[in-house]
Formats: sequence, C-alpha cells, structure tokens
Amino acid sequence: MSVRRIGWTGLAVSSLVLFSPVLHAAGAAPAAIDACALLTPDDVSGVVGRGVESGQGFDDGITAEGAHSTTCIWAAPLAPGLQPDLTRRLGGRGFVELSVMNWPGGPDDARKFLDDFQKAFQQHDIDSSPVRVQVGADDALWWGDGVAARKDGVSFGISVAQFGDRATRQPQAESLARIIIKRLPAQAR
Repeated sequence: MSVRRIGWTGLAVSSLVLFSPVLHAAGAAPAAIDACALLTPDDVSGVVGRGVESGQGFDDGITAEGAHSTTCIWAAPLAPGLQPDLTRRLGGRGFVELSVMNWPGGPDDARKFLDDFQKAFQQHDIDSSPVRVQVGADDALWWGDGVAARKDGVSFGISVAQFGDRATRQPQAESLARIIIKRLPAQAR
C-alpha cells in the first residue's frame, strides 16, 4: 500500500488506508471534488507570504472506505541560486498540500477521518495531541502538522510545510481551511 503524494507523517501513519485507491462494491461512488479548485495560487501566496506555482492536482480515486480522494500541491520556487536539497520533500521548497475526501455515508463517515488523528496520538503515531480549532467547519483540529476538518460529508486535511516553524504554520493552515470551507460544494455526493 502506498501513501504516494501525501507527505504528512502523522496523516500517513494514522490514515494510510484512506489514500489507497480500490473499487468500492456498494452503491454509487461519491463524486471527486477538485482539490485545486478550492484554493488559488493567490490565496496560498497571500497566506504564506511567498509566491507559489499553480496547484498540481491528483485524483487519488476511491479509498478502501469508499471516499473519493483528491490532492493538490502548491509549491514555492526555490530562491535564485539555491540547489534542491534532495533530503527534503520537494527539494526543500515550501509547499501547501490539500487532500479532500468526499464520503459516501455523509457526515458519519467524514467524522471518522478526524477520529483517526485522535487514535494516532493515543497510539503514539503522531507527536502532537490534536486540539480543536475554529475554521467554520462542523469539526476541525490542528494535529501538529496541519488542520483536519469536516463539513457535511466532506473531510479534508491542509498542511503548510517548510514555510517556518509549527507556531507559524498553524495560523496559516487555519486561514487556508477557512477559505476551503467557504468553497466546498453544498451537496458534494
């Protein structure tokens, strides 16, 4: 099973199976939500304070739990004269990653996504205890490397990476989550 483009250590450990595309046998699969359509490069640049390239999207398909998962990554170019650091993700460039899951079972299914972060902390798979944050969602939490949120039958994780320390990145991720919540489709299924 492969985590592929998901770079969030805690999310990858706690929800690895969420991002493995398989066919879901029961009922019609939920529609894909274009993660790149939920934020613009200007939105991301305005929050992180650096220019970013247009988002690169990935349709991760239907997960084992039946959610349709999509991902988008917005990356800042390396500063002139800097060489990529091959020991760091995306060569050391700062980036924002958004993963969106549209769940077949609505809010009850979407709730499980956030529950996975609580379980991951209890099992010592992530270092930070998830804390509730207010971003306009039905429920949302900061888990140390990003914000996980749910609204109706959609859940998402937004992570700001390599744009400073956690204290800097948390308000950035919360600000982006507020924008995303306003742009989620009203009826996503």
